[in-house]
Amino acid sequence: MLLAGAEVDSDTVRMALPAGGAKAVGDGAGEAAKGTLAERVEAFEKSVVLSEIQNQHRNITRAAAALGLERSHLYKKCQQLGIDLRELPTAS
Repeated sequence: MLLAGAEVDSDTVRMALPAGGAKAVGDGAGEAAKGTLAERVEAFEKSVVLSEIQNQHRNITRAAAALGLERSHLYKKCQQLGIDLRELPTAS
């Protein structure tokens, strides 16, 4: 963002934000916004892992690579997070 002056006013900030406004981390994030830090971290990890597996069309090798994990570690992480890979819906 380029500014004419040295200060940023609230109108400039509102103009730069997306149409829905900015949300703080955890706002509207469902279960990730509730519980202890450990519970929130686990919910976040589960969400990221499930999202990446879906993005990679259930290809665990590619999902693991995208997450920077060994394939075997991703399987272990899924087990820790209670993700049953056999129960995931197939891509449409």
